[in-house]
Amino acid sequence: MDNKTIIKVIIHSLFWISYIIVLFVFAPLCYDDLNVNTYSKIEISFLFIVASITYLNDQLLLPYFFKKKSYILYTLIAFGLILLATFLYCYYVLGCVDSLLACYSDDLWIIALPFVLLSFIWVVLEFSKKQNELDKAHSDKIESELKFLKAQINPHVLFNSLNTIYAKSVKENDEIAELILILSENLKYILNQSNDTFVDLEKEITFIENYLEFQKLRTQGINNIIYNKEVDSYNHSIAPLILIDFIENAFKHSTYKDDELSDITINLSIKDGKIHFTCMNEFHLANTHQENYETSQIGLKNLKQRLELIYKNKYALNFNKDNGVFIVDLKIDLE
Repeated sequence: MDNKTIIKVIIHSLFWISYIIVLFVFAPLCYDDLNVNTYSKIEISFLFIVASITYLNDQLLLPYFFKKKSYILYTLIAFGLILLATFLYCYYVLGCVDSLLACYSDDLWIIALPFVLLSFIWVVLEFSKKQNELDKAHSDKIESELKFLKAQINPHVLFNSLNTIYAKSVKENDEIAELILILSENLKYILNQSNDTFVDLEKEITFIENYLEFQKLRTQGINNIIYNKEVDSYNHSIAPLILIDFIENAFKHSTYKDDELSDITINLSIKDGKIHFTCMNEFHLANTHQENYETSQIGLKNLKQRLELIYKNKYALNFNKDNGVFIVDLKIDLE
């Protein structure tokens, strides 16, 4: 038995107990010159008629007409059913042949009360069920979108790293062992953590620092990496791999000329539960392959979608170009 059914049984049980107590104990139906047995039969007949139309409505009419969205037709049929039930009670149970109008006046609302009130309960529970289904569908949609976006982000980082190791191995450079060690740590992190919605902040920062160390070895003589970190507390969580795409983008599109190193500056500040991340690199579209540039734009778009899904109304992201420098500025309220 699901939660909705349990709640419905409890509500209906409480209602009928209250209804019977109020109707037959505190405000009993008054009919003169009736003995106890006859009065009990009338009470049983009354409850049978009321319960019959109530559950005919609950089990058949409401599910059918609300599914069809035929609300006006349902209202007409429901009102006719209440009138019919009142007529049966007055004419056949009480025998009020000469005073049907008076009987309708006295008993119509009493018969209609369970019908109307439990119909309202049905509508509320059905609306709650539909809302839960919508919430679940929305949650599943968000989870699917996040997995899709992560699937686009993660291989991109991994393949670039593997290409770097391949290039180093061809040259038989002594730094290969260190590169492999750093990469193995990052691979372990990505495989273990990237499917989580949130990870420990310290683990994410360690992953970023390992990646920067990897890039220092890979881009010697090309990039000058400036990394500044200020953390007042690591007792926070963050969405995994939310910053790495910005950093990788900086390496991909940084440019240099005249044998001068190209500066890549990364500032990371966590204060009072808020992260402020900036990433700056020299950027010249004329020196960048158009295909890579367009791929980068798709990656940034995916990343913005991911931020919107996870940190809706809790982040601010800005891009600027100032004197040939591309600047990413991101602020997030952390968990």
